[in-house]
Amino acid sequence: MATLTLFLVALAIGSSQAYMTFQNQIPNGNQVPHPCKANFMWPGVGHENRLGGGVNNQFGLDFKDAGYWWNEDICRADSDGDGMTNGQELGDPDCVWSPDQIPARSSDISHPGVCDPFNSPQCTLKNSFVECELEEFDCPRIKNEDVNHIDMAFLETTIPPTETNYYCMTFDLPTDQDYHVIATEPIMDNMEVLHHILVYACENDNATEIPTPRTCGMEAEDDNCGSIIGLWSVGSPGICFGDNTGYRIGKNAFKRVKLEIHYNNPMEKFGMTDKSGIRMYYQPAKSEVQDLITLTLGTNLFEIPPREPRVEVESVCKGSCTAAMVTKPAKIFAGLNHMHYLGSEMTIELFRDGRKIADISNDKMYNYDSPVIHTHTPALDLLPGDEIRTTCVYNAMNSPRHVFYGKATNDEMCFGFLFAYPKDAFAFNYCGTFGELDICDMYTGKKIQTSKGECDWGAFTHFDDNYKPWWIADTKDVCRNDGYCRDECREVIERLMKEEPCMTKEASMLVNWRLSTSEGGRRALARINGCRGAIQAGHQHGDEGGDEKGQCGWDECWGYCDQNGGPYDAAPKMAAGWVTLGLAGILLISFYS
Repeated sequence: MATLTLFLVALAIGSSQAYMTFQNQIPNGNQVPHPCKANFMWPGVGHENRLGGGVNNQFGLDFKDAGYWWNEDICRADSDGDGMTNGQELGDPDCVWSPDQIPARSSDISHPGVCDPFNSPQCTLKNSFVECELEEFDCPRIKNEDVNHIDMAFLETTIPPTETNYYCMTFDLPTDQDYHVIATEPIMDNMEVLHHILVYACENDNATEIPTPRTCGMEAEDDNCGSIIGLWSVGSPGICFGDNTGYRIGKNAFKRVKLEIHYNNPMEKFGMTDKSGIRMYYQPAKSEVQDLITLTLGTNLFEIPPREPRVEVESVCKGSCTAAMVTKPAKIFAGLNHMHYLGSEMTIELFRDGRKIADISNDKMYNYDSPVIHTHTPALDLLPGDEIRTTCVYNAMNSPRHVFYGKATNDEMCFGFLFAYPKDAFAFNYCGTFGELDICDMYTGKKIQTSKGECDWGAFTHFDDNYKPWWIADTKDVCRNDGYCRDECREVIERLMKEEPCMTKEASMLVNWRLSTSEGGRRALARINGCRGAIQAGHQHGDEGGDEKGQCGWDECWGYCDQNGGPYDAAPKMAAGWVTLGLAGILLISFYS
């Protein structure tokens, strides 16, 4: 298995595992930013190579002298000589942190081995080992005489002073004949706010036109644009799609694309603008060039507890689902992993008849800002009935809160992207999971087995003007969203919790997510949570939700509760947004909406 030279390559496994261990021995060890590359991290904090291994920087030497242990001496030291102690730079100004504690501060972290101000005369020589230049795009294929390109970039857009924003704009493609997209290269303007860029091809010629950038989201919109044919994330110089593969566009294929940009503005600065985009290289379609498709795997229902050095999340695209998705033998020529900053390892594995065939991707040391495309020569065979297993591993040692799937940078993701061909071998392009259910289970309405019997999640969460499950009607009549648990509401909720399989721990994450995606569902959940915490805490009738035991009513609990109704410290709301699944996936989920 080879790795595209377009991406930074991870260093040796041994040294990477070593520095990941050291990360947990210093405060905020996995959150140290790069001093001159916006949105990049420096995971090998004690090394001159930001990915770890090789020569130590001065902080690394001092940490080694301290026996690789955070103590008051190493905390009070000023390894880089810039006037700030190592503790001040790493969020432990009082030198009281230990590996079993949350640092006093997790924002405004700086590198204890890099002198600040970075370009000042007193720091220039000390910082000579720091590389500030971004990697250049190198794709020989784009130099061919028959290759042209189209630049798809936003008009100058003002970024709101909020942490997470998604903006979209559509672009029309050449339609005089068929072409193959053979490479994509980012057009980067404001790296301080860029998080990722996706290019969605529109399956319908009449897809909604968006002539200027406007707010959008990862939620699937009704614009029939769901096939990924281009992507960029921090650290990638671009993607070159091999010698004999490409995405077909033009007269008999995709005629319009939607460009989506995720902006990350954690400091919530005013006046930020951007005009980034994607340069798409294409050539006249040739019979020997295979039509590519991007397959999306993974899950959007998981939680990562705080202070855990290793949390595994698994998503399995079962053989029964690939039998429906893959209509004839196909090929996988590359795979790409995607998590956020808590991600530490990730694999996508291919199984056939219960036996592992290959690693499609294997990042033993995952870095969000150093994406690696794992290529296969020859391409891997993918057959109907094969199983594809995606495993994401997170290091939450420095996290003060539970982290959920979400579209913000400080949320997490677990997605794999496979580059496969031929396109006509696939009935749909998404095989993700929702808890224990995959996309095919969702389509067929497979019930969830629980300790109280089968949860018919489709019926439990489906309601409209013509139909409402009993609990919707009953709670609407007697429950209010004001944080108080009244007698009549309490009786209904007690019955619901006692009798309903969909209220058990096994089903709650899927059910909560389903309800959270609609206004009516959110109101229904609010009515439940107004009494659920009080009931579990043994409240007297009429008491206000929430108590000294940590259970909670609506005000504290909606979106902030664990699967048993208790609150998480500073936990974010469970995200309703999720990565666009592709048209087929959208239709499958809509079947039960």
